[in-house]
Amino acid sequence: MKSVVCIAFYRLVLAGTCALLLAGAAGAQSEAWGPEAGRLEGSWTVKVTQQNCTTGDPVGEPFLSLLTFSRGGTLVESTSNPMFFPAVRGDGHGVWSATGRQTYRAVSIAFITLNGELAKTQTITQKIEMGADPNTFEVPSASVVFVPADGGPTITGCATATGKRIE
Repeated sequence: MKSVVCIAFYRLVLAGTCALLLAGAAGAQSEAWGPEAGRLEGSWTVKVTQQNCTTGDPVGEPFLSLLTFSRGGTLVESTSNPMFFPAVRGDGHGVWSATGRQTYRAVSIAFITLNGELAKTQTITQKIEMGADPNTFEVPSASVVFVPADGGPTITGCATATGKRIE
């Protein structure tokens, strides 16, 4: 009986040790990504270039957007894209997170109205890469999806961008 109790105690101690080691490793990873996430926090002026998704060729002239990445992973953005006229595009709201060393993923949604009524929504999903300069970033790929309010077919697009921190 004594050996059964010893084996059970040994297994309990081993399981507890493994749990502590795993928790410590997870905490160390969290601490390692914590400062990375902080690098993106703040407000940015972003130059956006729309692209043909198949060829990568630019579509229209580049335009400016403003993006603010807040602590905790929220995002607010606005754009000066003239292609929405005569419709009105509201500010986009979304989330962001670190995906690796100096890389992030952001998703935002905005309403587009025409004559005061919701015409469609726009969802932007982008991959953001910080360079050696903590005050600049690149978006090598962004996908844009427009969903009509009346349930019609979706329209997709692609873009690239460069960002400069507002100081």
